Amino acid sequence: MIPFRNRSRSDSVPLINPTVSWWRTRSAGGFLKLNELRLNSRRTVLCVLFVSAVCSTVHRQAAATDLSAADQQPDSAHQITDPAEIRQRNNAEYVDVTIRTTIPQRFEMYDPRSEQALADLKAMGFTQVILDRPNLHSAATSLGLDVVLANWWTQDTKPDEIQSGLERARAVAPDRLIGFSVMDEPGRNAPDTPFGFYVDLYNELKPAFEQEMPGTRLEISHWGPMAGWDEDYYNYFSYLYEAADVMRIMPYPDLGEAPLDDVFFMIQRSQRMMQIARRKLPLVVILQTWLLPPNGKLPEIDELRVMAMQVMLSGADTLSFFEYNREIWDRTPEFHNQFQSLMLELTSFSRRYRNYSVETTITEHGILNSTLRSPTGAITRMTVNTQRYDVGVLKRLEIQKTSVGSRNHCQPQPHYRCVVNQRSGRRCVHSTMTCKRHRQLRCRPRLHK
Repeated sequence: MIPFRNRSRSDSVPLINPTVSWWRTRSAGGFLKLNELRLNSRRTVLCVLFVSAVCSTVHRQAAATDLSAADQQPDSAHQITDPAEIRQRNNAEYVDVTIRTTIPQRFEMYDPRSEQALADLKAMGFTQVILDRPNLHSAATSLGLDVVLANWWTQDTKPDEIQSGLERARAVAPDRLIGFSVMDEPGRNAPDTPFGFYVDLYNELKPAFEQEMPGTRLEISHWGPMAGWDEDYYNYFSYLYEAADVMRIMPYPDLGEAPLDDVFFMIQRSQRMMQIARRKLPLVVILQTWLLPPNGKLPEIDELRVMAMQVMLSGADTLSFFEYNREIWDRTPEFHNQFQSLMLELTSFSRRYRNYSVETTITEHGILNSTLRSPTGAITRMTVNTQRYDVGVLKRLEIQKTSVGSRNHCQPQPHYRCVVNQRSGRRCVHSTMTCKRHRQLRCRPRLHK
């Protein structure tokens, strides 16, 4: 394996080696035109679909073969095959480790389908939308919503289509176009496109965006990093972190009833990916508001609340949801109303603690503990049970919030305040509660002649 400090895009990538040869020409607008991409491999490609079920099986079988060969080795630590044990082992480095962050102030929804949907989202407190339907951008910006334009570009995308996407970007109000997503989950949705394609695409598009749309960031998403990934996966997927200004991740623990604390752990694993890529990126964390297979149901609001609080307290920059589809939502009684109430909670929490610093840890039992500290020293403690069952005194999915004082905090204390009256002269009255450090004239609790 090639160490990152010596790695370049011409080097081999673990498991997959997208040695990319490019032939570029410039269009009249000065943007990238992709004419041909040639893939050569310096080693046997065991698996291209990294996170698909088929290729995960191939990779696990290959790993099992390697483990069988290593049975005679004295070290048996690498012979763990149970997914739960692998997850516990790989997440252990993030348990009881303090994460320092702030409360995100941005809320995003995927794929509103109408102008009325945009108005509904604005009323709920959303600050931005990501649009698959670019014709809605004018309605979104007129409501005061920021816009991210979604694109699905691969190595097979025609140059004309890329040019059309850039023209759509130019049509959006420049002060509202905050993001331009080039692809959604390329590892699953475009497995034949090497990640080097997106690195080179980024390097071509970035100078033009800086010149024409300096407030717009290039974005990309992926499902992961997963708990079962090894170093090969981390090294390969780190190329995506070199191909964007903003990274989008989507912890969907409700798929298969996985532990909800995977929201926290996936955020931390993304931070590790940034270290490999040597790039600190803003993180958009996308939660699930679509039908969950195999039963075809929406997530519980209590589950969404717990997942959202993890996002708010664990290092994300934007809390996002996929997707806003009233036709689907209305099939579940009260889901829309409950989601509105949840958004009121989240946006109120965000405003209330926007200037607070946050320190967060998680226990091995899935209990998230956060300390929120104001600039004046006021402290609020949050405890979140991420489990779907009771843990100690905490009920399933319970969230506790406690306000505590601090010796540095200006504590309210009763005192006596001097007033002057023309008839009774100077006298003392009992004041309302105020800060003991607040300076004002005080006197004893008796009348003064």
